[in-house]
Amino acid sequence: MSEVAAYRMVAPRRTARIFVDPPGDDARNLSLGLCVIDPKSEIPYHSHEDSEEVMYIFKGQGKAIIDGVEYELKENSSMYCPPNVMHQIVNPNNQELWFVFAYAPPGAEQAIKNRGTLLTR
Repeated sequence: MSEVAAYRMVAPRRTARIFVDPPGDDARNLSLGLCVIDPKSEIPYHSHEDSEEVMYIFKGQGKAIIDGVEYELKENSSMYCPPNVMHQIVNPNNQELWFVFAYAPPGAEQAIKNRGTLLTR
């Protein structure tokens, strides 16, 4: 068990917390976190070379763009992205968009740590 680290990214605006961060948490095959996208912000269009990603939206709504196709996101929806598939989450609304994410195998969460400013440890 370890303390949860939170990272703030300002371009675009969002905060991510990493709950399971190998190898420090003894996990070998996945990582787990929470992302809050600010109103009128987004996660840039990107892909993960070696990791699958699963996201579960539990607060707010927005849209996902996966491999160029747009999908509606709302509370209790989920999305899956295989490795090397471009994807993005956009929050065009005036409320925050909250989702849990998992990477398998872990590794893609390191980009959050590299790009964000550590808020808490």
